[in-house]
Amino acid sequence: MKKYFIITIITALFFTGCVKDEMPAPPAPEPENYTDITINELITKDTSDVYFVDESGKAADWVELYNKGNKAVNIAGMWITDNPGTEADYNQIPENSNNVTIIPPKGFVVIICGAKDAGGVDVPTSIADGKIFINMGLSSSKDHNVAIYTPEKTEIDKTDDFNGLADDKSFGRETDGNGNWMVMATKTPGAPNDGSAPVAGSLVLNEFMASNDSWNVPGDNGDQPDWIEIYNTGDTPIDMGGWYASDALDTPDKYQLPTDDATLTTVPAHGFLVLICDGTGEGLHTNFKLSSGGEDIAISEDGITITDGYSFCDSGCDLLNPGTDNSTGRDGDGNASWIVFEKDASRQPTPGASNN
Repeated sequence: MKKYFIITIITALFFTGCVKDEMPAPPAPEPENYTDITINELITKDTSDVYFVDESGKAADWVELYNKGNKAVNIAGMWITDNPGTEADYNQIPENSNNVTIIPPKGFVVIICGAKDAGGVDVPTSIADGKIFINMGLSSSKDHNVAIYTPEKTEIDKTDDFNGLADDKSFGRETDGNGNWMVMATKTPGAPNDGSAPVAGSLVLNEFMASNDSWNVPGDNGDQPDWIEIYNTGDTPIDMGGWYASDALDTPDKYQLPTDDATLTTVPAHGFLVLICDGTGEGLHTNFKLSSGGEDIAISEDGITITDGYSFCDSGCDLLNPGTDNSTGRDGDGNASWIVFEKDASRQPTPGASNN
């Protein structure tokens, strides 16, 4: 009996081992579709409606990547350079655990280039505060192309020659992901190059008036002040209590919105909040006025990094002050392109209401 018992155990172990050996191995992870990633837009010197201001108070350069495929792609491990062919100048996009490097299908990621810290030292290639930083400043006088590569350093995409690109002009594809390269009429970091979708971010500057003689503004004292309109592109309300507004890109913490009344500072989903720029510094009344001769406008959540910014001037630039009783605003709430809304035109200024 003992003999048969031992044979039974051995037989069971034999068949168990056979079954285990025949179990299929787990499938290998699918390779990333790196060839779906293209360089879509870049800027060598950002001076107005700035996308990112670094800790030194300067606007950083940027490169926008686009995923033209139907699957998300993790670009961690890929390489980017402004000197194609010289591997010593390649910068590898870091790994991270917060999905910062994952580009959704038909989506974008904006890479910050050449940023500096508060002491003026180059920010190393890294991921911080949900952004990808590459230690690679772009130059319209020295650089000609930007290229991206697989982790094995196989070239995927390279821009046309952008040497000589004018300040505050971006260089991008006529159609997202393909098409001819061209100097863009409007910068669209993080958004389609045709300006058809809202810019990146949930709270954006939407409209402003720097010289007001006729328009009453929600919450003003009837004295027709300057004003800034903020728009919430998202689907949920956002309380701006504790946020900052400024008329100087290098001082984003100039005025802090109050934190004690959320009913006053909450921007509804797809709604508006108007800041009254009369210099009083109370409630939604900022401690600065807007200059009709031109200056900067900015909002910031932490008083350090600018969430959205815009610059205008009186003469000699592309983004002119629109004049008394006219406003400058986005051509459609949250859209990338800006236009002038004139007092006596069919599309007039709309403080606290839609630009559409």
